[in-house]
Amino acid sequence: MPTKPKILIIGGSSFVSQNFIRLQKNNYSIKVVSRSMTGYDQEVLFPDFSDVPNDLFKNVDIVINCAAIVHQQKKIDEKIYNDINYKLPVDLASKAKTAGVKKFIQLSTIAVYGKATHIDVSTEENPINPYGGSKLKADKELSEMADNDFNVVIFRPPMIYGGKDAPGNMMRLIKFIAKGFPLPFKKLKNKRDFIHIDNLIGFIDASLKKNISGIFLVSDHSPVLIAELYSIIINSLGKANRTFRMPAIGFKMIKKVMPGMYDKLFGNLTIEIERSIQLLDYNPTPMLEKGIAEMTVNLNKQE
Repeated sequence: MPTKPKILIIGGSSFVSQNFIRLQKNNYSIKVVSRSMTGYDQEVLFPDFSDVPNDLFKNVDIVINCAAIVHQQKKIDEKIYNDINYKLPVDLASKAKTAGVKKFIQLSTIAVYGKATHIDVSTEENPINPYGGSKLKADKELSEMADNDFNVVIFRPPMIYGGKDAPGNMMRLIKFIAKGFPLPFKKLKNKRDFIHIDNLIGFIDASLKKNISGIFLVSDHSPVLIAELYSIIINSLGKANRTFRMPAIGFKMIKKVMPGMYDKLFGNLTIEIERSIQLLDYNPTPMLEKGIAEMTVNLNKQE
């Protein structure tokens, strides 16, 4: 029987890490580094990931870094973003490369492009907050570390959804809709790309089978109208449609007072991922209805 590739995941409690284990535990020998116990049997604890010793990277084929601090609504010292999203992955990759690890996977973010509404391989990075800026610095330095013996693969996903406990803005939107508030989504024509967690894991797994380095844009490859997303959510929740059509002046006021919310709810975000599909030989499956159903199952049980 062939030996399974050995993977070390940094950030064992992360949503991506937990789902990678769920889907790939039979295909790889996986050890995780966590800050606190998650219950996984192959787990070591380090409250500070910068303390992970060099020896832990020995006899490892692949390192997947899931450790990060995401964009927060409350103000956080820029140094924290810099330490966790930039300095830490560079340090981990350096230890991995020195130990003879063959591949390093870094989870970046579409936020490195700032307010761009259509993204492809030629889109210029232009982050607008410390989160995107810290991720971009890591992407650049990690890319420079790649060589023939050390693959560095960087994924830049949009909003991730699916699973029962997906964190982030999609769950916030679902919970807000569940409260029954009327929302100004009627007749909206804006489209956005998302990615189901299973598709993200599919892209990661595909990259592990390739001798390849680079930055990869990923999504479900199926942009959705926000009005359609709302319909899927209310159908999954069993709620009545309570959308209304808001006059242009209303959108202008929201954009001025809450530009971040405006961009996420009323802006466009489409991503061209044909290059990623071709190079990684992975074609994602649109699964928005499935993913929303997964995310609403616990909310429906609470009613």
